Amino acid sequence: MTNMVEADVAAQVRGALRGKGQFVDTTRLLDALPWRLAGERPGGAEHSVLRLVRHLNYWQDIYLERLAGVDHPSPPHDAEGWPGGQSPASEEEWLDTAAHFRDGLARAEAAVSDGALGDTLPLWGGRSRLEALIGLALHNAYHAGQVVQLRRMLDAWPPPGGGDSW
Repeated sequence: MTNMVEADVAAQVRGALRGKGQFVDTTRLLDALPWRLAGERPGGAEHSVLRLVRHLNYWQDIYLERLAGVDHPSPPHDAEGWPGGQSPASEEEWLDTAAHFRDGLARAEAAVSDGALGDTLPLWGGRSRLEALIGLALHNAYHAGQVVQLRRMLDAWPPPGGGDSW
């Protein structure tokens, strides 16, 4: 890719990680959600917001390690990608989990510039850096939609400053 095209693609990847133009900024996804509501499962939902965010953190960490050149294998079973229980034990636990997610997003955005997007990741089946970053953005977007739906069901949407409606 030319430098100009790569810069444009990098900007688009950063936008995808943030949800730019498609849905609420993922860094704001968890804003003002009371910690007790983060552990609720309205209408018999399979997961709470906390459990979804723990899952996002789990995979976001793996993607970031792989992007950094660490040979981090996938878990042998998908159940391992859903760590922890449904409800936080305290407000501090919830705030730490949410902060971990936001920190991971910032690290993912920084990883966009850590190397050429077309470079392959030899420890990850030959995927390119671009494929890995887009995969992370898509995974986050999928589960962000679930978080928004749960927050709507909990009457805790949109966050301050608005959501995904205009």
